[in-house]
Amino acid sequence: MGFIRALLFIPVLVCALPALIVLYVLILIGEVNEGPLRSLYAAEIRKFGFKAGFRRFMQNIFVPSYRNHTQSFVLGAAGFLVMAVGLRGLGVIAVEWVYVALGIEFMLLTLWALTMYFAPEEKMGEDALTNGNGGGKQAAPLTSSKELVEGVRELSTHIAFLERRLAVTESKFEGLGKLDSAMQTLSTRLNLLVSDQFNIRVRKEFELLLSEMARRSTEEKGQSDEPRP
Repeated sequence: MGFIRALLFIPVLVCALPALIVLYVLILIGEVNEGPLRSLYAAEIRKFGFKAGFRRFMQNIFVPSYRNHTQSFVLGAAGFLVMAVGLRGLGVIAVEWVYVALGIEFMLLTLWALTMYFAPEEKMGEDALTNGNGGGKQAAPLTSSKELVEGVRELSTHIAFLERRLAVTESKFEGLGKLDSAMQTLSTRLNLLVSDQFNIRVRKEFELLLSEMARRSTEEKGQSDEPRP
């Protein structure tokens, strides 16, 4: 059963690998009031093992200190994505920049999801339990989970809008390509027409020249045939 669970977890690990790399870099270079993150992370791992130590490190140290930072990174990447799509729609940058912006946004969004996953849950007090059971009132949902759902929903809306903009932009570029092909065909036909008109004009001039030469030759021949006195 454990092997099957690990096998099913491989795709999730592959998708989250970029976010884990960014998290590892933040742990290496980040600092809090208690000291460097790498020292605190190593202390938790030595004391509680890898699995429990990583969970304690994320819940007690990283998430309280870097939750807002991670969310700001996600919003900044979304702004970069919108700017890249807009510039692509204007034809200023190549489409590869849009793919780069999508990759950065996906990586930071995965990092944010990982941060929200390890966020400590709010404990329900006795009043909340009493209201939930006896008073008929339900407890409010967790703020972190609600923010994550709203953020993912908003990001999905933005991505769908950007996909529509990309489709419209690609259709416009296809229309421009067809217009360029039509212009090339028209230019070729105009060149042929000009060439034909030039050939007709040259032929007329050549015919006039031949007629003039024949007329002069006839006049000279008539003058030579006249009897001399």
